[in-house]
Amino acid sequence: MAKSAICLSEEFSGHLGYLEQTRNKMERLFLEGSVVNRDMNQVYVGLYFEAITSFERLIEELFVGLLSGRFVTSSAPVVPLLQFSNRRAVRSVVYGGRDYVDWLPYDRTEDLANRFFRKGVPFTSLDTGEKTLIRSCLDIRNAIAHKSRHSVQTFERRVLGSQNLMQREKTPPGYLRSIFRTAPIQRRYQYYVFSMSSIAHKLCS
Repeated sequence: MAKSAICLSEEFSGHLGYLEQTRNKMERLFLEGSVVNRDMNQVYVGLYFEAITSFERLIEELFVGLLSGRFVTSSAPVVPLLQFSNRRAVRSVVYGGRDYVDWLPYDRTEDLANRFFRKGVPFTSLDTGEKTLIRSCLDIRNAIAHKSRHSVQTFERRVLGSQNLMQREKTPPGYLRSIFRTAPIQRRYQYYVFSMSSIAHKLCS
């Protein structure tokens, strides 16, 4: 029997909550002087990578699960254009013989969705702001992972832009640790991660 896809979103949010506990613990240790800035930068990089990798995994699980009939959504009329008997059959066709699919940049997910679902629903339901946020998340990840001139310049142009930041906040780890808002205090890492959680909930609802 098919399950509600919202369980994927809830599992994802729960995992992000665990990461947030780790982040809070490390911030307390930093205030106590037990860890230094370099340690904190590595913590934020690790937590961020785990968050965005988990987001990609959610997209994959939702896509395969909706096609195989394992999951259903309630708010959007999801209509697969092909019928599959199980997950293995879905992966064989969707993956095209490869071991994996690149779900990001998000337009790759939309392209696949338009091939396998009527009007690409639910993956085409995100608005421009939500897709721009996913693009920013990927730009940050790429600047951390590749450190190439192109990825760093893309991060500086599309993510930093003209924001008034201190010099230490103009690197990907420093940017993630920078303050997004002050009442209550929220760091940009939290902003991006919580936004991913909101997008996941929308896709799975």
